[in-house]
Amino acid sequence: MFRRIPNAEHQCIGHLISIVLTIQSFYLSVYDNKPLPSLTWIKSSNNTHGYIRATIDFSVGPKPISAIGYRARTLNEKRRDFRLFIADPSNPVKPMPNPVFWFTTSLVTEAQTNTTIVCSLTIEYPQEGWEGFFIQVNFPGPNGSVLELTTETQIVPDTYPTDDCHNESCAGTLV
Repeated sequence: MFRRIPNAEHQCIGHLISIVLTIQSFYLSVYDNKPLPSLTWIKSSNNTHGYIRATIDFSVGPKPISAIGYRARTLNEKRRDFRLFIADPSNPVKPMPNPVFWFTTSLVTEAQTNTTIVCSLTIEYPQEGWEGFFIQVNFPGPNGSVLELTTETQIVPDTYPTDDCHNESCAGTLV
């Protein structure tokens, strides 16, 4: 089980209720011996776009309430960075805004049966910088709770703004 929280900084300020409700749904399901949802995915990319294909199997677990895609674009080609705050270059212990926001986007339903839904999200490479995207699926939980699960994040293009480093050449700094 995996969950990414869009538009959250490291302390998840503003998202704590959502996190607690997801944890509640998970623990109540385990406590009540209810089957948990099944969400699997594959990620791939080529020279022009990236792709995530999510398979939701509800043959044993709950049927999803909804599924949505999220996407965000970095501010430039110098930072492959999707955080809301970064370290201030003049004072690394001080946070500085990095306004990279996640927006919802539509999914494509590739297949659907009585027990399975397969949906996907395809994102073209941006002209500059990077684009990240993932799929979120919401499931009903015990006592009216909702369990929110996500795929991993796919980032395109799969490149970095710096060269590879090895051993002593990998001196890092806070960013």
